Amino acid sequence: MIEKNTGITHEKAVVACLLANTEAITNVIGFLKADMFSSRELGFIYKAIVQLFEQGKRTNYNLIDRTMQEMDRELFLQMNGLAYDPELFTMARDSSQVTEYALLIKDSYIRFRLTEHLNAVKLSLTDVGTPITTILGTLHSGVDKICNDTDTGNEARPLAEIVASNLNDFRKNRALGLDSRAIPSGFTEFDKLTGGGFFPGEIYTLAARPSEGKSMVTLHILQEIAKKGYHVRLVNHEMGDYDTANRSIAMLTDINPDFLRRGVLTEGQEMEVERLLQEELTNLKLDIRYMGNARIESIVTETMLACKRGKCDMLAVDYLQLISAPVEKGGTTDEAIGRNINALKDLAVRCNIPVIVVSQMNREIEHRAGKAKIPILSDLRNSGVIEQTSDVVMFVYRPDRLGITKDQDTGENLVGIAKLLLLKNRNGGIGHANFRHNKTFTKLWDFISFNKKKSKIQQIYPDQ
Repeated sequence: MIEKNTGITHEKAVVACLLANTEAITNVIGFLKADMFSSRELGFIYKAIVQLFEQGKRTNYNLIDRTMQEMDRELFLQMNGLAYDPELFTMARDSSQVTEYALLIKDSYIRFRLTEHLNAVKLSLTDVGTPITTILGTLHSGVDKICNDTDTGNEARPLAEIVASNLNDFRKNRALGLDSRAIPSGFTEFDKLTGGGFFPGEIYTLAARPSEGKSMVTLHILQEIAKKGYHVRLVNHEMGDYDTANRSIAMLTDINPDFLRRGVLTEGQEMEVERLLQEELTNLKLDIRYMGNARIESIVTETMLACKRGKCDMLAVDYLQLISAPVEKGGTTDEAIGRNINALKDLAVRCNIPVIVVSQMNREIEHRAGKAKIPILSDLRNSGVIEQTSDVVMFVYRPDRLGITKDQDTGENLVGIAKLLLLKNRNGGIGHANFRHNKTFTKLWDFISFNKKKSKIQQIYPDQ
């Protein structure tokens, strides 16, 4: 703990921000340590908040107070808990600046430690009996210790250490009988094209024209993955829980979506929903969260907490442009959206999960005709930063909606066939993956599996 006050205002600002907005902890936990605070009391409060976050718990004043008592009851009583400084609850608390304040605390801490060390080295220089090699050794070892003490765990690692870690994963995956460490999507052609499906640590941007079905495709993929026992999360910024659940019901039953939208079902349809609850949804680990115009910090914090609890193997965000993206003075909307998708990429890497990010397309494609309406990368809204950050960029393409019912090159009937166009794949090939759908796009099927069911194809598409 620092003995001198080297920035108490910044320390109070950080703690005040964290008390007002618990999500902000993700902005500083990677580099700020409790012993960097010059105030023992403020560092103690910060340490309690960090401990709760590491335990995967959502914080509140009572829980922080209780945690502080458990950590050091004597200090807690001495400072009167969170009542230590009432100004913490009244001072201006702009969480957007919490990172800047935290960096200033760390900077002050390092400067103080270096000053202490250099003063000690300077004193040893006055002793002519001390060999200069000893003094230099003391200088270097002291600096190394300061670096180690302020290390955040994100420093460069030896290649051998990383390879050894990978080797352990290879052995675990082989022992589990896995064909790939990726999470299968439920679409055979997509999994073949990507080398297995969705890979941990990677971000997948999914875009489509308005009303083309990007949200339905995302929900279908999550349901198929959840059926395999994975725990998946959908953060929705456009559609409320009620409508999202109705879409799931339409996917998993034969109930007409119009009845679900009106909210009135027949007794038989109600029994079908009840059967769905009892048989298919009971053990389905699909969590849905409507977050409206929430900031990226809220999404990151909730997901990290879920991962720490073992309740998130994959995340989908629908959609990127609806995440709150305040534009900084002199900045642009593209830069603000860029910060959000970069934060999601960082989340994917830190939590080692795949993240699907649904994105809008710009309007230019609507002014093109015929085959020209096949999506290209520049059709992504805010395309530059999204394309740069994404590991995979894919588009939902439904040719029959454009009046294209037959492939001019192969003669293939395209009615009821949609494609996922992979136009960027950082770690694999590009191409397209087919899947089947009904006329209302409320039911989707794997293309390969569906083609084996000739009778069902004839039932849904009599002309085939």
